[in-house]
Amino acid sequence: MGRKFTKIDESFVCEHCGKQVQQLGYTCRNHCNSCLYSKHVDINPRR
Repeated sequence: MGRKFTKIDESFVCEHCGKQVQQLGYTCRNHCNSCLYSKHVDINPRR
């Protein structure tokens, strides 16, 4: 079975509070470290 997860470690602006979220440098995240708002972004989530 092929790998379905693509790691994208980049900074982004939180859609909820508008703060800049910096990249981690070793893994990726989908939540704001300021307000903890998150967004589910998996195309192929585990079942």
